[in-house]
Amino acid sequence: MNDAVVIRYPRQPAVWVLLALGALALPVAAGCWAYRIVRLGADAPFQAGDGVAIASLVFVLLGAWILRMITVSVRADAYGVHVRTWLRLRSVPWSDIADVQQLVKTYRNAQTHSVVVRRRDGRTVALPLPQGAPGRTSYQERYEADFAALRELHRRYGAPATDHLVVITSRTAGRAWKGLLALCIGLLAGSALAAAFVPTASAHLRNWTTAVPCPAGQFDRECLSTERAVVKDTDPARGRGQSWLYFTDDRPVDRTSVNQDAAKAFHPGDKVTLTIWRGAVYKVSGRRYEWTEHFATGGEVAVVSALLVLGAGVPAAQLLIRRRARRQPADSAVPSVWPFVAALVGTGVWLLPYVHTLTTDPFLSGGALLWVVPGVPVSVALFRWSWRATRIGRPDTPDAAAPLRSSKFVAARFLDTTDYNPHRFGTHIVLGDGPPAVLPHSGPGRFAAREIPVSRLSVREMRRARGEEAELVPRDWEVAELSDEGRLVRLAASPGDLRLVLRELGLASCPSGA
Repeated sequence: MNDAVVIRYPRQPAVWVLLALGALALPVAAGCWAYRIVRLGADAPFQAGDGVAIASLVFVLLGAWILRMITVSVRADAYGVHVRTWLRLRSVPWSDIADVQQLVKTYRNAQTHSVVVRRRDGRTVALPLPQGAPGRTSYQERYEADFAALRELHRRYGAPATDHLVVITSRTAGRAWKGLLALCIGLLAGSALAAAFVPTASAHLRNWTTAVPCPAGQFDRECLSTERAVVKDTDPARGRGQSWLYFTDDRPVDRTSVNQDAAKAFHPGDKVTLTIWRGAVYKVSGRRYEWTEHFATGGEVAVVSALLVLGAGVPAAQLLIRRRARRQPADSAVPSVWPFVAALVGTGVWLLPYVHTLTTDPFLSGGALLWVVPGVPVSVALFRWSWRATRIGRPDTPDAAAPLRSSKFVAARFLDTTDYNPHRFGTHIVLGDGPPAVLPHSGPGRFAAREIPVSRLSVREMRRARGEEAELVPRDWEVAELSDEGRLVRLAASPGDLRLVLRELGLASCPSGA
C-alpha cells in the first residue's frame, strides 16, 4: 500500500456536464435579472424571462454545490490526516488520533457510512470523505477500500486505542449530542413562546364574549355590527385548505374564510347576516346554518405549550442517557429512551388537563388539585422506574447456583455462523435435561436442535453490545466473546440469561469488559 492516500469525489462525466450547465446558466440568470430591474422595473408583472431566470438560478446553485463537492479532498500520509475544503485546510497528526471509526446513519431504512476520527482528548472530527452506501455496490466497495487504507495508515504511523472496528450508530454512546441539545432548546423556546400568548388568547376570547351590539347608526371596532348579504358562490376546500364564501356585489366584503362544513351548508342565493367585530367577519347566520369563527382559548394555547415541554423531554432524556454512558466505549449500546417516553406520556395524561384548567381556575383550586394530587405521585414513580430501567452497569460474571433439573428455553443468540449455528439460525438455547443446544424456536421439544460443543469453548470477555450489534439484538442485552478453538464467537442474551447460559456451559469465570 502507498504511504499516501488521497480521497476525492468521483469525477464522472455527469459531474462535468452539470458544472458546464451551471457556468452557462450564470450569465443567463444575471442577464434576465438585469433586464427586469433596468428595463421592466422591480414591480413589473411576472414575465417569461423571470421563469428563465429562476430555472437558470437553480442550475447555478446546483453547479456551485457540485463544485464544492469536487474541491473537497481528504489526504492521509505519514504525518496524519489532512482535510481540504473551500474555506480551510485542517490537519490532525497521527499522534493525536486515538481511533479511526465508522459512523452509520439511517435515513428511511437506507444507510450511509462515513468516517469519524476520534482524538485522544475525546473530541471527534467527521471526515467529509470517504462515504459509502450499502445499497450501491461500487460506491460501497470504494468506501471500504479507502476506509481500510486509513485504518492501515493509522496502525502503521499511530497508536490505535482499540484493536477492533468501532461502529457508531444512533444506538451507541459515541453518537453526536449537539443535534439533540439544539432540538431540546428549540422545543423549549417554542413552549415559552406559546405560553406568552396564553394571556392574549384569553383576553381575545373574553372581549368577544362580552362584546355588545353597536348602537343604531354607530360603528365601532369593539362592538358588534351586523350587515345583510347574499351568498354569491361557495368554495369548499379539498383537504385541509381554506374554504370561502363569496358575496353578491362584494357587499359588505367580497369574501370570508369559513370551515369546510359551512362552505358546504350555504348555497348560492342564501340570504345571510354577517356579524362584524374589529373589522372582520366573525359570524355568518343563515336560515339553515350558522357559522362562528373558532377562537383559540388560553387553555388550548397552554396545552400546546405543555405538549412542547413534554416533547422536549424526549431529546433531554436521550442526552441524560448519553451522559450516563459517557464512560462507556463509543460503540457501546446505550439503553432505549422508551422508558422515559412512557413516563412522559403518563405525565401528559394529567398535566395537559391541569394546565388547561389554570387559565380559568386558581393555581390550587379544586379542579386543579383533582389532577395534581394523583398525577404527581404517578409521574414520580414512572420517572423513577425509567431511571432504573436505563441505568448502565458493568457486565457481571456468572454465579454459582444449583444446576437445572428440567429443560429451560432461553432467548439467546450466537451472532456468528458456526457448525452449531448455521446461517445464524438460532434464536434460543435449551438448557437442562440434556446437553445445551441451539434452537430456531422457543420450544417445547428439541426439534432441529444443534448441540453446542462445550469442550471447545472458553470465555474471552463479557461486555455490552456495541456498534451494529445493537441493531441485531435488544440494546439491554450483553455479549460474551467466546473462543471456539481460537475463533471468535459472540453469544448475546439479557444479563440474567447470559449468566445462566454461561454457568450451564461450564464457563463460570470470565473477565468483564466495559
